[in-house]
Amino acid sequence: MPDDLVRRLRASTLFSRLSEDEFKSVLRLLRARAVNEGQILILAGASDTHLYILRKGRMLIRAPEKGGKDPVIRFVNPGEILNELPFVTGHPSEVTIETVTPVQLWYIPRGEFQQLLEREGYIREHLTYTPEEEKYIKQRRRFDSQRPGELVLWFGRKHWWVLLQSQWFTILLLAIAGATFLPPLRPIFGGLFGTVLVAALLLIAFVSFLWFLIDWLNDYYVVTDQRVIHRERILIIYDSQDEAPISSVQNVSVTRPNFISTVLDTGTVSIETLGARANIQFEWVSEPNKISKLILDQQARARVEVAATERSKVRTELRQEMDVGTRPLKAAGAVAEPAKPQKAKEGKSPPFLKRVATGLNDLRNELLPRMRLVRSPDTIIYRKHWLALIGATIVPFLSWLFYLAALVFVWFNVPSLRQLLFETPAIVFVALIGFVLFFWLVWQYEDWRNDVYMLTPERVLEYKRTPFGLLGTSQRTASLANVQNVTATTKGFIDNLFNVGDVSIRTGGMDNELDFARVWNPRGVQREVVLRLEAYRAAQRDKEAARRRREFIEWIGIYDELTRIHGERPLR
Repeated sequence: MPDDLVRRLRASTLFSRLSEDEFKSVLRLLRARAVNEGQILILAGASDTHLYILRKGRMLIRAPEKGGKDPVIRFVNPGEILNELPFVTGHPSEVTIETVTPVQLWYIPRGEFQQLLEREGYIREHLTYTPEEEKYIKQRRRFDSQRPGELVLWFGRKHWWVLLQSQWFTILLLAIAGATFLPPLRPIFGGLFGTVLVAALLLIAFVSFLWFLIDWLNDYYVVTDQRVIHRERILIIYDSQDEAPISSVQNVSVTRPNFISTVLDTGTVSIETLGARANIQFEWVSEPNKISKLILDQQARARVEVAATERSKVRTELRQEMDVGTRPLKAAGAVAEPAKPQKAKEGKSPPFLKRVATGLNDLRNELLPRMRLVRSPDTIIYRKHWLALIGATIVPFLSWLFYLAALVFVWFNVPSLRQLLFETPAIVFVALIGFVLFFWLVWQYEDWRNDVYMLTPERVLEYKRTPFGLLGTSQRTASLANVQNVTATTKGFIDNLFNVGDVSIRTGGMDNELDFARVWNPRGVQREVVLRLEAYRAAQRDKEAARRRREFIEWIGIYDELTRIHGERPLR
């Protein structure tokens, strides 16, 4: 390793306070990479969070601007460190980095660096961050469903005026308690009775104050660089989260309902997405115009990054079409990539015990299916929580159990009735009743087991099959292209206790809504659906953009070919 590059890395702000042993632990993570001339190393908005050190060659950095352009802001020379902010925070890169010449790079994978920090936590304490990195780190984790690298642009709650309005009952109780000390009422509420009454009023007022304060604190609104989120909670009773990607926002409006909201500069921010019903509202928030502008600015910024990314890809494909920048460079003398583990040879049958364990696991999933099952790398299956099974089967199960207990009691304690029920043709009716009760129990169980919700890379499905298929099946399918926003809701103490709720997936139509009812961890399901939705939209945009680029570049290639054939003569 060249000593000057190691010294530069050692002297960087991030590693400047590490001890020699700690720095050597970091150096062991170094990997090497060679990139040809005219290639893109990092795209703006991409999730490449490695830390790069340019060893040889030259690179340039482009920054997206309004209008879709991405001008060069500076060139990079050997010894410079790149991509430090994404490496520290996990946030996507805000610039595009391209090679000007063939280059050799060292890089530290962020995942391995994070594992090192977990193993040797004292290294984290000795890292030094820039003011910008400190800003990102402090707000990196602001709410429970925040994603890695997701930047919180604004986090807020309803205005304090809403809290004050909700405390009217508390204020009333305090006023009544205070009134007992007035001279006209003092004789009435004096003594032990008055003391107990005032203490009870103060206790109820305190509980009321805490309840409404916690209720106010539990509700929040978030604007990130990826989503807008509305979380609404009532302690142990109700929990709902509504969110939509920034890319699906169509319009943002501000409403001030009355004179007080104008004076206090509060209002409701309504965020309209592609669907007719897919609206998210930030009610009674401070400085609503500022929030509205923030959402629209972030949406515009996302569009700028998309346009800049498209221009970078066009440049790369044009270079390939015109044979520019195709000279390779070997990373001689650099740190080698770790060898990939070889796949185990196939052909050997699994051991007997393993086959038995697999069979038992399959039988378990068939009789008592898991609430979340990954059927393949791309398909996730959800089912209703076992609480729904208990609710559906408790009555038939108790009825069947009571029926069996009654038969046992009659058999051993009532000989005359036993003779009537079991030694005459009446036994047919006894057996029939038992069969009907048992069939009712099995029917309810099958009805629970057959309801399936599926999430694939391209669609969501709500599949319902009546027990044994006797009354048919129904299946509702929605393409991810039509999904507008996803809401997770939990209602009731029991459901909050066991983290059970409903996930509503709204599409473009007024009544076209798929419901994943009574699923476990509804906010986790919501998160997986939204991530699939964003990945699908990104893939569709890339696919369409690639098609347009290919058409454009083919025309440019033909023009370049004809220019080479005909020299400098104008084409006619």
